Amino acid sequence: MRALQSTLPFDDLLVKTTQLNDSATKLFIKAHKATNRNGEAGELLLYLLTEWVLGAPQVIAKMTLKTNPQMPVHGADGVHVRYCPETARLFLYWGEAKMYGDVGAALTAAAKSIAKSLKPDELDHELQLVQRNIDFTGLDADAKHALLRYLDPHEEEYNERKDVITCLIGFDFDGFQKASAAGDLGAEDAFRSLAREQLQVVAPKVAAVFEAAGLGSQDVELFFFPLPAVQDFRDLFQARIGWLP
Repeated sequence: MRALQSTLPFDDLLVKTTQLNDSATKLFIKAHKATNRNGEAGELLLYLLTEWVLGAPQVIAKMTLKTNPQMPVHGADGVHVRYCPETARLFLYWGEAKMYGDVGAALTAAAKSIAKSLKPDELDHELQLVQRNIDFTGLDADAKHALLRYLDPHEEEYNERKDVITCLIGFDFDGFQKASAAGDLGAEDAFRSLAREQLQVVAPKVAAVFEAAGLGSQDVELFFFPLPAVQDFRDLFQARIGWLP
């Protein structure tokens, strides 16, 4: 869409944007029906944060694969990639999103899923999915072959690949209501202070949960996403895309 902004008249761009929005909405609804899951809101947030904060574009979207009933899709919620030219290493980011009312429950569920996805058989399955369904948009033939070498265990580049977990934890946080009592001028500072306090409480839980799951040495990029109510957020998202239970 960014490329089209400079080449299309406004009315044509608006049509393209509307078409893209409709296509995305239909894809979310189709994936929801196919899997009977409602975690797509968390997956979308994790996708945005991984691209924006980590600068790692997505190379395979599980959302699309979920709509195919013949495709056994499990494991990571999405796969992103970033190449570091200074070290000649390829970073693969395997996404996991969990949104629970209780932050401890979300962490436990995430650690369990991550540990399972990193088992050799599971990781091999994920790599095969990436190889078969990778999005090579914008890459020439040389770049495509170079990327695939990092995924092939028979190539030297395979040893220069770094697997990193990206994890979104959404949870209920009463700091929103408490901060609102500080008024418009003081709400932001109050919320920031309450969030820091919550992180200090949660930090030891993170270490304990990940250690217990055997992930003490695993690189994890962890995003906390506090919400007034996870269920309300989930319901609003489903309503926005036109899917009502």
